Amino acid sequence: MKRKNQKLYLAQMVAAICVVIIHVGTVVENPVAHFIIKSLICRIAVPFFFVNNAFFFRINADQIGYTKTWLKRLIISYTAVFVLYIPLGLQLMHQTVNIPWKFTPLLIIASYFYSGSFYHLWYFPAIIFALILVRWLVKKLGYGWTFIVSLGLFMLGSVETYSQFISNALLKKLMTNYFSLFWTTRNGLFFSPIYVLVGFFLADHKARLSAWRRYFKFGLWGAILLGIVEGTIVYLNQGIDKNFMYFTILFNFCAFGLLVTSKSEWQGLERLKPYNQGIFLLHMIPIQLFNIWVTSANTPQNGVLRSLLGIIVPVALIYGYRLVLKKIAGYQPINKKIS
Repeated sequence: MKRKNQKLYLAQMVAAICVVIIHVGTVVENPVAHFIIKSLICRIAVPFFFVNNAFFFRINADQIGYTKTWLKRLIISYTAVFVLYIPLGLQLMHQTVNIPWKFTPLLIIASYFYSGSFYHLWYFPAIIFALILVRWLVKKLGYGWTFIVSLGLFMLGSVETYSQFISNALLKKLMTNYFSLFWTTRNGLFFSPIYVLVGFFLADHKARLSAWRRYFKFGLWGAILLGIVEGTIVYLNQGIDKNFMYFTILFNFCAFGLLVTSKSEWQGLERLKPYNQGIFLLHMIPIQLFNIWVTSANTPQNGVLRSLLGIIVPVALIYGYRLVLKKIAGYQPINKKIS
């Protein structure tokens, strides 16, 4: 399996780097190039991670105790990283939102179950909720109706991206009330289910995926063309945010199908996995520290520097951590060696 999925490990690294780039501000001066990089190319990354995790969760879900073990491990990891980011999250929150400090404990509890303690950690409550929801929907309704429900939720959530097209006064008021309370529709209800469903569908039809490779290739080109059209529309009518891009659904369906059926002579790329995870989880620490210490304008130079910090620092930390673990594992007391 490792030999077969070598390209997938590389794709995970690329996706992790894309997540970093989303969070570093301006990286190029040209506004069109900036939009293409951050709002089209890099927006593929988070949906990719939803598809990836849903696929392997579904593949292994029939193993006795797997779901409980996987969920426990994920919650432990999320809780540890959540706590790690609390100081930075509170500092940022009280800089941007006027919330009395006495509500901080309530804010921490609410963020644990919804948004995470910092930008990117919303992914964890979203993936957990979406996995549970989609698994139940597929069991009760089947793939056809679950797709309709998931796409409907995605369409509702996409008002965030396509808010410029909302002119009805009542809808605008509803949107204002919603965003004042929940901040975003990018969550486990509106955003994640469609991508989790893609991962489930690919997993449940894994025996057929190799035969579908030709269709995946055609679909990938179709997704790219759709991305060009959708990107043009969104660029000319920029809404609240650019999280909901429809082309990413088809793109990730086809790209992931090609990745898990690809054959490669490459070896050893599975060693990238802890570094991929490290970049995804830890990149905002050096970036936010840089933002605190360097208050100059949001220039492309600073954006590139943030990108490098967000990649290099986590890689160095993970490498050092693994090196220490390796030395500890290989250590034996002298008296034990003599005996």
